[in-house]
Amino acid sequence: MPLTFPLICLLLGFFLFFGIILTKSSHRLGVPSLVIYLALGIFLGNGGPFDFIYDYPEFTHSFSNLALAIILFIGGLETDFRHIKPILGRGLVLSTVGVLLTAGSVALFLHVAFGIRYLEGFLIGSVLSSTDAAAVFSILNSKGLRLKENISETLELESGTNDPMAFFLTTMFTSMLHEPEIHIGPWLWLFVKEMSIGLLAGGSLGLATSLILQRLQLVNRGMYPVLILATILIGIGALMMWHGNVLLGMYVTGMVISSHREKWLGRKETYLFFESISWLMEISLFVLLGLQVFPRNMVAYLPQALIVCLFLILIARPLSVFVSLAPFKASLQKKVFVSWVGLRGATPIVFSLIPLIARVRVADVIFNIVFAVVLISVLLQGTTLGWLANKLGLNEDQPASSQT
Repeated sequence: MPLTFPLICLLLGFFLFFGIILTKSSHRLGVPSLVIYLALGIFLGNGGPFDFIYDYPEFTHSFSNLALAIILFIGGLETDFRHIKPILGRGLVLSTVGVLLTAGSVALFLHVAFGIRYLEGFLIGSVLSSTDAAAVFSILNSKGLRLKENISETLELESGTNDPMAFFLTTMFTSMLHEPEIHIGPWLWLFVKEMSIGLLAGGSLGLATSLILQRLQLVNRGMYPVLILATILIGIGALMMWHGNVLLGMYVTGMVISSHREKWLGRKETYLFFESISWLMEISLFVLLGLQVFPRNMVAYLPQALIVCLFLILIARPLSVFVSLAPFKASLQKKVFVSWVGLRGATPIVFSLIPLIARVRVADVIFNIVFAVVLISVLLQGTTLGWLANKLGLNEDQPASSQT
C-alpha cells in the first residue's frame, strides 16, 4: 500500500488517538505507558496483521533525535536548579563515570559469556549505558512518588545528562568497527569540544531567551510558549551546524530558562503547552521505534536479551551506582533504589540505530537485542518502582506503620 499524504494523516491520528486512550489502561494495569506505545508500534508495523512495512532507520533516527532533544529541554524546564544544586556532583559522576563503568562491565560480560569481540561488546555496552530521560521522567511522574534523600532530583539529573557520554561512546566504537586503526586521542578532543559547545550554547540560548521573555510584552499569553518553541528549533539547528552536543545543549537551555521563570509572563500557559508537547513527543517516539523493529527478528534474540538485561540490572547498574556514589554521603537504601531505577527506554534504541545506519556487521543483532532489553527493563523495573520505594522506606507519602 503506497504511503499517500491522506494515509499518513490517518495513521498519525490513529497512533496518537489510541496511544492516549491506552494510557488510561496502562495506569489501571500498573504497566508503564511507554510499553503500550512500543507495543502499539510493534502491533501495527512489520509482520503485524496489516499490510504495512516500515523500515526507515535514517528517518527514525533523525526524528528520534529531535524528539529526545525536545523531551530533554522540557525536562530541564521542569527542573528547579535550587533543588539539584546539592546533588549536582553525584548526578554528574553517575552520568559520566557510571556510563563508562556500565559500558565496560557489559563488554566484559559479553566477551566472557558469548565470546563477542571486545570492540563489539563495548559498542553494545555503550548503547545500553545511559538511562532514559523520557522513561524516567514519565514513570516517576505517573507513579506520583515523593522520594526522600533527593532521589528524584538525582535520577532526573543523571538521566538528563548521561546521554551525551553514551552517544559519544556509541559513535566512537561504531567508527572503530569501520576503521580499527583510529586512535582515541582525536575522539577525546571531539568529546570535549562537543560538550563545551553544547554547554556554552545551551546556557547562552537559555539566558538570551530568559531576557527576551522578561522584556517582551506580548499581546496574547499563548504566544509565549510558541516563542520558546521557536528558540528550541533555533538551538537544535545551530548546535547541529556548530557540531555541539544537542542533547546536553537543550537540557541546559531548559534549565536556565526555568531558573528565571519567576520574571516572565505566560508561565502557566508555557508549562501546560510543553506538558502536551512532551506527551506528543513521547507517544510519537515510542510508536515510531516500535514500527522500526521486525518482531520475528527480535523474538529470535529474546534469550540473549534476557541474560544481558539481568546482568545489566543486577550487576552492571549496581556496580556503576555504588562506585559512583562512594565519594558521596548516601544511604544503602538510596543506592539500592537508584540502582534499580536504571531504566532503559527510547535512548538506547535510538543509539542502536547509529551502527544500523552505518551498516556495521552486527548492527541488526545489536538493534534487536537492545530493543528486547528495553522492553524487559521497562516492564520489570517500571512496574516495581512504587513497591520498592515503600519497601525501602523512601516514599515520603508512605504511612509510618508500613515502613518496616
